[in-house]
Amino acid sequence: MKRFFKTLAVFGAAACLYGCGGGTADQEQLKFDEERPGPGVSVGSGGGGGTIAGIPSDDQAEPNPEIENIEINAVIPNVQCQATVEGSDVIIRMTMTGVKDENATDPDDMWLTLLGTGEPGQNIWLEVDGKPKGIDVYNTSEDEEDENVGTVQTDFVFLVDNSGSMGEEADAVARDIVGWAQVLNQSLDVRFGIVGYDGCIHGAVDLASYEVLSSYLNDRGNTGTSRTRGYAGDNASALQMEASSYGSACQSESGVAALRFADENFTFRPGANIVYVNFTDEANYTFGGTDYSVTYVEEHWAPSQGTIHSVISDPNLRPVSESEYYEDPTRMSTATGGTILITDSSFSGVSLSDLPVTGAMQNSYVIRFTNVDELFDGQLHKIRITIVSADGSVKAEREFYIEFELA
Repeated sequence: MKRFFKTLAVFGAAACLYGCGGGTADQEQLKFDEERPGPGVSVGSGGGGGTIAGIPSDDQAEPNPEIENIEINAVIPNVQCQATVEGSDVIIRMTMTGVKDENATDPDDMWLTLLGTGEPGQNIWLEVDGKPKGIDVYNTSEDEEDENVGTVQTDFVFLVDNSGSMGEEADAVARDIVGWAQVLNQSLDVRFGIVGYDGCIHGAVDLASYEVLSSYLNDRGNTGTSRTRGYAGDNASALQMEASSYGSACQSESGVAALRFADENFTFRPGANIVYVNFTDEANYTFGGTDYSVTYVEEHWAPSQGTIHSVISDPNLRPVSESEYYEDPTRMSTATGGTILITDSSFSGVSLSDLPVTGAMQNSYVIRFTNVDELFDGQLHKIRITIVSADGSVKAEREFYIEFELA
């Protein structure tokens, strides 16, 4: 039998089902090609005294520290889930981008190095249904690669407002996107996609290499907001056809429409970190609709669908006087654990390499645990991740639910 699991993510009072490998909230996305071991084989026996692929046993794990909501001062970003079968053992692997210490004054200390079960200075704990799990944590900022972990992949999507009001900064945005992508391409296993939007979806490139992104923005003879208009890449025709189905979004200048277009049509890699950056100088306009509203993201966007970062080229955009038609687009970042950068209208003096999301990507984590065979019972299982730095200055917590199923 093959395995898959789906997850119920909790955002305050809002919840939604999602497939751990990515995709829309109500899909069972992650499927395992490996066959289930035969009778008599113990799957995920990490509750014993030994270790599996470097993962500490559950016997070594301690309960999560208890922290009050008022003490929380850091954000755990959205996570991606993937499972592997090593011999007779099922290993759950969660990846997420960096956790920032907002109080750090030294740039070298701004992103936490996470230490798992049994490590001196342990600062991250994970429980399933209140039971402590032995976890191994790999930090991508470390010099040495962990042969048990493999490559950490990132699928990166630029959402670019190409309405007339962006004409002043459009060339600078394109220039910096290309330069920034080149830097990321040198140090990360990363692919890049892009969606250009004003009212309608007017351009897109599915996830591809840095060279494809650069050619799309620079080699077509376009300037200004036209740089992100038109379709390119292997499935350009399919994307253009799909864009026409977003006709209702043409009534509004909606970054959420661009976000949902990418989420529903791009070819994300299973288990890859999914990162979005939304460039705009406008509010998210919904014209009273809910499908392309920030509220929709807050209520329906699942952790596996990625983290959303915001670059706003209008210092006066926030705070906004909101209504059902006119929303603060940075709420998408707040809801998903993303970062926010406010620039001037000319996008001058800005280097995207200085964006917080750069550090978040370069300081990603892989959290692994096992001893999960008993969880494939068709029930929801509560996952709680707690982070408390050694000096107690950083405290964060995130809860969500996973239903492991056998297919």
